[in-house]
Amino acid sequence: MAYAIRVRRSVRHSVLATSAVMMLSGAALAAQQAPMLDPLVEDGTLPPVDERLPDNPLVVEPVDSIGKYGGTWRSGLRGRGDNAWISRTLNYDGLVRYNREWDEIIPNLAESWEVSEDARQYTFHLREGLKWSDGTPFTSADIAFASELIQDPNYPVGGLFLTDPGNPVTIEVVDDTTFTYIFEEPNGLLLDELAGVNGISLVSLQKAYCGQFSPAVNENAEQLAKDEGYESWAFMMEDKCAWGQETQRWSNPDLPFMNAWVIEEPWTGNASRVVLERNPYYWKVDPDGNQLPYIDRLEMRVSESAEELTLMALNGEMDFTDRHITTVANRPLFYDGQKEGDYRLGANVPSQSSTLVLQLNLNHADPVKAELYNSKDFRIGLSEAINRQEIIDAVFTGQGEPYQVAPRPESQFYDEEMAKQYTDYDPESAIAHLESAGLTETNGQGIRLMRDGRPATINVDVISAFRPEWIDMLELMSLQLREVGIDLEINNIDRTLFYDKRPGGDFDAQVWQGDGGLDVIQEPRYYFPSSDESAWAFQWQAWFNGTDPEIASEPADWAKEQMALYDRLGASSDPEEQEDLMRQILAIAKENFPVIGVSLAPDGYYIAKNNLRNVYEPMKHAWLFPTPAPYDPQQWYFD
Repeated sequence: MAYAIRVRRSVRHSVLATSAVMMLSGAALAAQQAPMLDPLVEDGTLPPVDERLPDNPLVVEPVDSIGKYGGTWRSGLRGRGDNAWISRTLNYDGLVRYNREWDEIIPNLAESWEVSEDARQYTFHLREGLKWSDGTPFTSADIAFASELIQDPNYPVGGLFLTDPGNPVTIEVVDDTTFTYIFEEPNGLLLDELAGVNGISLVSLQKAYCGQFSPAVNENAEQLAKDEGYESWAFMMEDKCAWGQETQRWSNPDLPFMNAWVIEEPWTGNASRVVLERNPYYWKVDPDGNQLPYIDRLEMRVSESAEELTLMALNGEMDFTDRHITTVANRPLFYDGQKEGDYRLGANVPSQSSTLVLQLNLNHADPVKAELYNSKDFRIGLSEAINRQEIIDAVFTGQGEPYQVAPRPESQFYDEEMAKQYTDYDPESAIAHLESAGLTETNGQGIRLMRDGRPATINVDVISAFRPEWIDMLELMSLQLREVGIDLEINNIDRTLFYDKRPGGDFDAQVWQGDGGLDVIQEPRYYFPSSDESAWAFQWQAWFNGTDPEIASEPADWAKEQMALYDRLGASSDPEEQEDLMRQILAIAKENFPVIGVSLAPDGYYIAKNNLRNVYEPMKHAWLFPTPAPYDPQQWYFD
C-alpha cells in the first residue's frame, strides 16, 4: 500500500499550539501520576506531581484513547553497537520536534520561538518550571552550557549546526526561560536541525552535573580528570556525559535526562540487558492531566544473534520492534506467526529511495581510478549492466522496482525520469558506455583493462552486519558486471574501518542505503557532496563544509554549482524558495549521475503486541525522523 507523504519546511514564526499538542490549564485539570510513584511521594522521596511538572506541561493527544499506567515494554538490542535503538525509542525530546505527519515543526521543550526576517536570530522560550530527571531546573543556562561545549575545539564530533566555520553563532541568555542564537549569516535550516537527531545534543548536557567536568565551569576539572584516571577533562566529559559520543549516553545512570524514561541498568560492554524506568519529572501529560509515560519500564535484551531476537518476537516476547529482524526475508515468517505470538504487523514507510547505493570514490587516491570513476560513461555502463529485476526477485521476493537514488514517489520532489534513468538491463548499451570510458581492451579472463593495463577491479566496502541482504545483492551484481568485463570484489568490513578509510581516499567504492528519499532537503548526501556521509566525494564535502582542510579538494564545477544553490537554500526562510532551489540541485544531480541505485526500498513493517495501544500506522521511518520516537511512545499503553 502506498501512502502520500509530503516533507516540507515549517513556517518560521512563533508557534504556540498544533493539532498534535495542546496547552493545559493548570486550573482546569489536576495532574495525576503513575501508581508506582505514589509511595515515593508519600515518604517524601519525591515532591507531589504538580510540583514536578512545568507550569504549562505539553499535552500529548493520544492516537486513539486515554491510556492506563503500568507494564514493561520488551525489545532487543543487536549487540553492544545497537545504541541507535535506545535513541529511537525515547531520545526525541529536543527544543522543537516534527509532528507525526513529518510535515511541520512544532513546540516541545520550547513552547514558542521567533525568527528574524533575515533568519539570523532565533529566540526561544522554554516552558516555565521544566526539570531534569534529578529534579534540577532545566533553564537557558543549560542550553548555553551545551552550546559552548559543542563549539569547543575539543568536541569529538564535527559538522554540527553550531560548528559551521562559515557561519559562526553566539548565544545570548535573556533569562531562565529565554535565549537567542545569533548567526553571522542567515541560517534558514536551523529549526530542521533542531527538530532532527542533531538537536538532542543541546538538551543532553546538564550544567549542574556536566559542568563539574568542564574547565569553563570548574577550574579544577583537569585535576579531577587526572585523579580519576582520565588523560584529560575532555575524555572525562566524553565518558561521563556522552559528550559527542552517542554510544556513551546510556552507560552512566547518574547522567540527568529530559526523556520519558531514564537509565536503571546501564548499557555496558558485558550487559545482557538494558533497563530504563519512568522519569518522575517528565514534562508531558495527556488531555486528562495524567503525567506521561503510561508504561513503567523499558527492558531490552542484548544479543549478538539476530536469530535469537527473531525467536523472541515469534514467541511474543517483544512488545514492539522494527529493527534488525523486520526484514523482507522474515516477513512471511512473522506474518504466519501472528496468531501464535499474539502480535500484529504494522506498516512502516521507509525514507530511503534505494535499497543499496553504489558509491564510486570520485576522489580516489589512485589517479587512474579517479579518472575512470569520474567518467559518467563508466557509471552509466555499470548501471545498465545491473539486472535489477533479478536482484528484486531473488533478494526482495519481488517487492520493489528498479530505481536510482532519487526522491521517492511519495515526495513532492519525485521525478520519474531521474528515478528510472539507466535502470533498464541493457548489456550491449553498457558495453558501449564502458568502451566510451576508455575500457576497450580485456585480459585473458575477459576483464577490461584500465589505461595503465591493470584490470578494472572495483573493491566494494560493505558492512553486512548492518544490512545482511547487501551481500546477496553484491554477489548478484558481481556476476552481472563480470558479463560486461568488470570485476567487482566484495570487502566485508566493520563499521569503524568503513569510516576510517574515507579521509585518505584509498578505497574504490562503498555501499549504503539510499537516504534522502523523503527527507530530501535535510539529507542530500547523494545529490551533492553535502556531508561526511557523502563517501563518493569525501574531499569535496570537506571543501564545502570547511572541515579537514588538509584533505579538502576543489569540487567539479557542477558540484560547486550545487553547493552554491544549497548555501542559498540554507540562507532562505521561505519554504517555496527552498523547494525551488532544491529542485535545481536535483536537476544537476540527475544530469551528472554521481551514484548508482538498485531498487526502490519496499514498505517495511513493525511488530507490535496485540495489547499495545496508541501505536500509529503507517509510520515513516528515517534516521532524522527517528522512528518510533516521533510517534510518542510515552502515550503507548498496555490494555
